[in-house]
Amino acid sequence: MTLLDDTRYAYCLNDDCSCDGIPAGEVSLQDQPGRGMPRPVLEGLPVPWLAPVIGDRVAWTALNEQRGLEAQRSWLCQVCGEPLSDGDAWVAVSGGDVAEGGAMDRRCLRLARKVCPVLSTDKSYVYVEVRRGDEARDWATVFERLSDYETQHGTIPAFVRYWPDARAE
Repeated sequence: MTLLDDTRYAYCLNDDCSCDGIPAGEVSLQDQPGRGMPRPVLEGLPVPWLAPVIGDRVAWTALNEQRGLEAQRSWLCQVCGEPLSDGDAWVAVSGGDVAEGGAMDRRCLRLARKVCPVLSTDKSYVYVEVRRGDEARDWATVFERLSDYETQHGTIPAFVRYWPDARAE
C-alpha cells in the first residue's frame, strides 16, 4: 500500500468548504494530478499536486493529507510534487504562520503568486527561502531568521534569502 492509497477524507482548511470531509471513495486516486509541470488545468487554474480533485471539481482550499506527509518526508514541492533542493525552496509566511502545504520551488512560487487567489492579492505574505529540516521544528528556524533580519535591518522585505548576509529581493 502506498501513502496515497491511505487517504480516507479530503480535509479542507475552510470550515465552510463543500469538499471538507468528503469520503475518499469520492476522491478517485487515479484521477489525482501527477507530479511535474505543466500542471493540469481545471476550472481555469493549474491544479497543485496537494489539492484533491473530486470528480470534475478541485477542493482548492483542501490538502491531500497523505500527499502533504509525503511532501514533508521526501522534501517535495507542494505545487508540482517534484523534489526540492536547498537553494530553491520557499515558504509563504503571514501573520506568524507558514502557509499550509509547505515549501515550493522558485518556478512554482512564481506561478502561485500569479494565480492563487490568496497569494496574488494578500500583500501581507513574505516569502522565505528554506532548507530541508527547517520544518522539523514547526518552522521555528524560519521565524528566527525573520526576526533576526528585522532586528538587523529594521524591516522585512517581500523575499528573504536563506543566508543572513544575502541581500533581500
